[in-house]
Amino acid sequence: MSLIRYTIGQDNELVPYAEKVRERYAGWLRQQEQAGVTFTDAERWWLDRMVEVIAVSAGISPDDLDNAPFTERGGIDGAIRELGPRTATLIDQLNTELTA
Repeated sequence: MSLIRYTIGQDNELVPYAEKVRERYAGWLRQQEQAGVTFTDAERWWLDRMVEVIAVSAGISPDDLDNAPFTERGGIDGAIRELGPRTATLIDQLNTELTA
């Protein structure tokens, strides 16, 4: 992904995609904190692993939550249990913010 963006002139330097995703995630977490949103350790477990999937797959879908490593915590049902009704919104936000 980074190579394509670099080749077409969308990025000025070639940075590994996974590194960009992690940097964007750190920025997204700061924005959330500034907005007064905090995440528990359990919620961060889910978010951190979603980010790792995004870093290697250029996105995540709810179906991905029924695969490893998410299945060790209940898959999609575990995500909904920990993240609540905002699960789909968080997935959408991470996809939008981290894959831009």
